[in-house]
Amino acid sequence: MDIIELCSSQRDELVARWVNLFFASYPLDSKGFMRTSRDRFANPVGETTRMAAEVLFDAVIGKDASPDIVKSALHDLVWVRAVQDMPPSKAVGALYLLKDVLRGAILPECQKPGHAGADILNEYLAMESRVESLGLMALDMYSEARERVFRIRVEEVKRSQAAVIRLAKLRREQETAPETENRGVEE
Repeated sequence: MDIIELCSSQRDELVARWVNLFFASYPLDSKGFMRTSRDRFANPVGETTRMAAEVLFDAVIGKDASPDIVKSALHDLVWVRAVQDMPPSKAVGALYLLKDVLRGAILPECQKPGHAGADILNEYLAMESRVESLGLMALDMYSEARERVFRIRVEEVKRSQAAVIRLAKLRREQETAPETENRGVEE
């Protein structure tokens, strides 16, 4: 049995563990909701996390995955966390929790007698390297996303200040304009 078969046989359980560790990084009051609500409209963060985790898990274990689909899933996951003002260690660090899940479930299986010895351990190490690569990609994406969020906020402040300045000018013009309504015609 190779590493892909071994991981695929436990895929649903391993992805669920990883997703639960992801959710554990959120405040206590939202964790339960994210874990239980499967409605993508009521719980978009939870559903985005679940869908992205499945795609990323398949990429990590070495299944054929389109680079564009993997990048898109990683982007979705990182963007959600960047918008939520999470620090980088918490936002990107959740990806590395997959290594803990794999070490707990897959590594012991790889070390059992009867497996292909060094070959399966090398496959396991390659899998951990893919987690590291995804983590580095996620860090770049997080940095870009935070920069974009910052630019959006700056533009929002500029627009609101421009509106305040326009209103202030208009008010000043009204206060300094001579009163013409109550004047009578001078004779």
